[in-house]
Amino acid sequence: MAIICRDYKLLFIQVPATGCSSISKVLIEKLGGEKLPQKDIMLAGKYKLVAEKHNTLKQLVGFNLISRQELKSYLTFGTVRNPFDRFASAYQRYISSWWEEIIQSDDPNSSANRAGKAHRERYIKEVQKQIQFAREEGFEKWLSRKIVLDQRFDRHLKNLPKRWLRKQPLLLTKNSRKMNIAYPLIDGVDEVIRFEHLDRDFNKILSQVGVNEYIPIPHTNKTPGKKPYQEKYSLEARAIVEQELAKELATFGYTFD
Repeated sequence: MAIICRDYKLLFIQVPATGCSSISKVLIEKLGGEKLPQKDIMLAGKYKLVAEKHNTLKQLVGFNLISRQELKSYLTFGTVRNPFDRFASAYQRYISSWWEEIIQSDDPNSSANRAGKAHRERYIKEVQKQIQFAREEGFEKWLSRKIVLDQRFDRHLKNLPKRWLRKQPLLLTKNSRKMNIAYPLIDGVDEVIRFEHLDRDFNKILSQVGVNEYIPIPHTNKTPGKKPYQEKYSLEARAIVEQELAKELATFGYTFD
């Protein structure tokens, strides 16, 4: 979802594993924020057109969740995180109990339950495959599959004729092949804040829309057993991130250290 705070003309785009759940909690509880959309928008109960939790400004406008004219009156922002740290955390969630608790949960707001029974079954099978692969193959092979294959797929899509792309809307909205990096989600936002300075950067955003109270960010969705990300990386694993995500690292000034 995005979170829209209509009274403050503030729109938050959620980027996975960057503290987005914690910020969303504050926006909803303190500033009257609302989910946008309220639930996943599905086609035929199978294809996710717009996710409840992670979507782009382009999707919000394209599916008439907010008009382009109205959007101009909002301050939009998203979050980023050092990709070395982000992927280490994502891997730790697969090999710990984090994802198992998600797919076993009865919470209707759980990502496994939001789009109904049919979606839940497919979702659980996919997560179980990811858990098994991460635990059996180890961090380096998991990282290679997570980054290299999807990066090359995305580059292949960009090289295809635009006329053909316009005829393939379902292909382009399937989340399974799109890599979970910051760029597609924060495309077009006015401000980007960093996971590493979440409290400070978030409150700078609030001050721009007239919120003078300093609001600390709670730590939600903690990753069990998380250690310093540097401990996860071999030289080969480090090279995967440096080569495949060179643009992201350069844009935000992130390094391994």
